[in-house]
Amino acid sequence: MNKRASFIKTSDLTTSDLETSSEKLSATLPPLLIEAERVAATVFQGAHGRRHVGQGDEFWQYRHYSPGDSPRKIDWRRSAKSDPNSENSGIFIRQKEWESAQSLWLWNSNGPGMNWASDKNLVTKKHRASVLSLALAQLLVRGGEKVALAGSGSSPSNSRKNLYTIARQLENQQQEGQITEDNDQEVQPADRELPHGHRFSQHSALVCFSDFLAPLSEQKQIFANLAHRNLRVWLVQVLDPAEMNLPYVGRVKFQQPNSDREILHSDVESIRDLYIDRIRGHNKDLSRLVKKWGWNHILHTTDKSPESTLLTLYRSISERQNTFVHTREDKLSGMDMGKGDA
Repeated sequence: MNKRASFIKTSDLTTSDLETSSEKLSATLPPLLIEAERVAATVFQGAHGRRHVGQGDEFWQYRHYSPGDSPRKIDWRRSAKSDPNSENSGIFIRQKEWESAQSLWLWNSNGPGMNWASDKNLVTKKHRASVLSLALAQLLVRGGEKVALAGSGSSPSNSRKNLYTIARQLENQQQEGQITEDNDQEVQPADRELPHGHRFSQHSALVCFSDFLAPLSEQKQIFANLAHRNLRVWLVQVLDPAEMNLPYVGRVKFQQPNSDREILHSDVESIRDLYIDRIRGHNKDLSRLVKKWGWNHILHTTDKSPESTLLTLYRSISERQNTFVHTREDKLSGMDMGKGDA
């Protein structure tokens, strides 16, 4: 007896049926993921096609042959050059970049000041940072990159399922950050703004989203520790526009996030110019500090659209990733030529 699968013709579905199915599907997705997908889709259309690292003949490094490896991957010329009397002898595999488990990590600050917006029509800095990081993850996964949220316990992956996982982790992080504020726990600013406790492998890439408003003296040591790991780092500084221009007038009471400390100023306008000079100086010093390690600093304010910042960030990462791969390839090829000459 022949069994036939039953299919529903699209023409049999009414507009109401399609809308209901769409609503049910959307309800299963994290709201943050839906918003990030919209932002990523806009940027993806405007971005130039990037070369997928590890595709085609993109070389990364050599490693010793292991049982189970395809013989077609053996580089016989490199294997013939090896000194049989040295530890670096044997049969070598020509390894592609994507096979070398290169990872790009995302870090979102959970500092108390991130859960703040100066106006009800603006999103919080934390929310914008989450949208930017998740949208970036979507673009990178499309390009075959392995991505993970630092400190989450998850391993980098380029699967679609991983995006769902990151979205849930970011949403949980937002809720935890709010709970921390409500409980009024004491938090060291730099400890929340930078991934000081996470162990990164050598030559990984890291993108940090934070307001980076902690004193630079506190952040400098953490920066130095990251630099020691030879990481490629991008700092995306997310600020509320009020933190840039101090738009308030008259008598204003300022309260430090997650603290009872308050400052009452009777005439905010009288200090506006001084404040603007100081915040601009802080940001300039931050940029100058990280650039000495070859890092990138991008400033974003929440009154601007996320798409332009995401496009700038994505292009920068694409260019630096490809440059890094070719630099490593040139160095390794040079080493092999030197051994051959010897």
